[in-house]
Amino acid sequence: MALSCTIPGKTFLVGEYLALHGGPTLSALTKPCFELIARKANYSVEAGGQAGSLGSIHPESPAGKFILDHSDYFNKFDLQFSDPYQGMGGFGASTAQFLGAYALWMYQESHQIGMEAPFDFKHLLSVYQKYAWNGQGTPPSGADLIAQMKGSMCFFEKRKGLVSIAGWPFEDMEFHLIHTGNKVATHEHLKNLKEFDSSALEKAAYQVQDAFGTANSTELLVGVNAYAKALQALGFTCEPTLRLLAGIRAVPGVLAAKGCGALGADVLFVFTEKNKSAALEQYCHSVNVKLVASHRSISLGLQVAERADAVGVV
Repeated sequence: MALSCTIPGKTFLVGEYLALHGGPTLSALTKPCFELIARKANYSVEAGGQAGSLGSIHPESPAGKFILDHSDYFNKFDLQFSDPYQGMGGFGASTAQFLGAYALWMYQESHQIGMEAPFDFKHLLSVYQKYAWNGQGTPPSGADLIAQMKGSMCFFEKRKGLVSIAGWPFEDMEFHLIHTGNKVATHEHLKNLKEFDSSALEKAAYQVQDAFGTANSTELLVGVNAYAKALQALGFTCEPTLRLLAGIRAVPGVLAAKGCGALGADVLFVFTEKNKSAALEQYCHSVNVKLVASHRSISLGLQVAERADAVGVV
């Protein structure tokens, strides 16, 4: 037996940067999913054998630090982390690793206290910040971590302690996630981030949230466009993304588009009319960017399960 933790990819529809002020966020959680598998180490530490393996998890990453801090437990396991995005970035690989490690750590007590108790999001966020922030620059919000735990379309507002999930309610519209091929190291970006006025971001984010509640696609597009403009006004959208967005917005069938995450560099969130994505697909091929997921790929959040494909875990 082995323990498997599957964690969806995450993309901010709205909320990047605003999350740093504890404001409202909305994330899409999609397949393909990351997976962290723990198999019982097939050697004896007590007999002088080597400790369990981290696999591809870097020891200086938040997950690596958490695992090494709890080495008495994790030394029993060989860990294997699978990234279906093959290191493209922008879909939450680092937080997926941390969430998987946290889930494995909490699993040891699950029979006594149930999985919901240790997965109180405030506790999860406090543990994450301990390992993800060294005190320099702006600390990560952890909004992506909470979204990957919950799945679907996840609303999270840290300062109000609110978390909820929803499906995709817009029958006349689709969304598509495009990877640009560019990368920005979020932790490095946050080290140098200056204070900023998030009021325009917040107004637009609440408009998007209200549009979900009423399934009003017109209001959703207004809110998304307003959020994209606010990001650009703050200097939070890099030039390569601005050029890509200008081209994509001119494609027939495209209703709105924005960059996502740090400087909008890695991933674009694009809305099209229902069943009108063929032109977008052709355009992406022509400019060598990759369509990765869509509204059809919406996924459940963190799942922990036993797998009968390896030596047992304890």
